[in-house]
Amino acid sequence: MTELRFLETDPFAPIHYVYDVEEIVCSRRTEHQQLLIFKSGHFGRVLVLDGVVQLTERDEHFYHEMLTHVALHAHPHPADVLIIGGGDGGSLREVLKHKAVKRVQMVELDRGVIEASKEFLPTLSTGFADPRAHVLETKGEDFLAGTGDKFDLVIMDSTDPVGPAATLFSDECLASAARVLRDDGMFVAQTESLHFHLDFVREVQKKLARVFKLADLYTAPLATYGGNWWTFSIASKAHEPREVRRPCEIDTKYYAEDVHRQAFLPPTLRRRLVDSHGESRPKPH
Repeated sequence: MTELRFLETDPFAPIHYVYDVEEIVCSRRTEHQQLLIFKSGHFGRVLVLDGVVQLTERDEHFYHEMLTHVALHAHPHPADVLIIGGGDGGSLREVLKHKAVKRVQMVELDRGVIEASKEFLPTLSTGFADPRAHVLETKGEDFLAGTGDKFDLVIMDSTDPVGPAATLFSDECLASAARVLRDDGMFVAQTESLHFHLDFVREVQKKLARVFKLADLYTAPLATYGGNWWTFSIASKAHEPREVRRPCEIDTKYYAEDVHRQAFLPPTLRRRLVDSHGESRPKPH
């Protein structure tokens, strides 16, 4: 019997992971990218876009809980939430756990990811049926530049910042994100690994500091992302994001109030990382 294996080809990491494959669940070309879902004996179903693993059923909760719940608990009243990207539905699922949230606007370029998640990833896609959720198919940067809506929280759940996704981290796009936020609004984005992408993390931190009153950095361990020590860049117009303002009363697997506080880098380490110089990001091939 021939064993199937999947070799990840990530242009944004200097290493490549190999997965044993039990079954090909879905392989199709969407309007924008190649989509693959396969089953791994250890990780469960694995979502791959253009050769890069986006999530696994076994450990996706680490990423989605930390991307969403830190800002949701640091903000005193997050009623209106904007999610840029996140077509698999994991971030939407987590945001909708909060009764304080009255409306979630998701802006996803590739509807094919949403449809595949609904069909093959039922533990992630539950939020799409919630009446508070609204989905718009367009580019995130175009929505941010043109919308007149205001939000309490902007969550950027993007793929690696190469190709089209790189635009989401431009000065113009981050300034637009600040503009659509209310006066006490918060912004959060996944910003890659401290091990492999330090110069990118540093760049985003400095950009956020130019348009927000507060910019900070917290991390979580993610086994299936290249570099593993994953970062989330958070920025706020008014509220200190390290402070938990709303008690954690939702069902989570990893996030908790003490996890929230301890996830942030010590101030001395953050200053060293942001103020230092040097090239640490691999160049896309």
